[in-house]
Amino acid sequence: MLPKSLILSFVGLLFVTFAVWAGTSILEGLVKDPNGHPIKGADVRIEAKNFSKIVKTDANGHYTCDGLGVGTYKVTLVVSGQV
Repeated sequence: MLPKSLILSFVGLLFVTFAVWAGTSILEGLVKDPNGHPIKGADVRIEAKNFSKIVKTDANGHYTCDGLGVGTYKVTLVVSGQV
């Protein structure tokens, strides 16, 4: 028979693993101009009910927003103050 401490440790590990697996997601993408060139420094606004975050694109036009819960998000691009 397994010791109680080992069983409790295993159960605790399962809860942590499931919380990490089910808890958050990452939204990422690329922003390019009509000619296919990346747009650096653009604001990408990510919104949902009770949530709003702005991330910037890097030199390659790439953006990443992590820590998102499961749901539907509205993504808006703002370049030089224009939506």
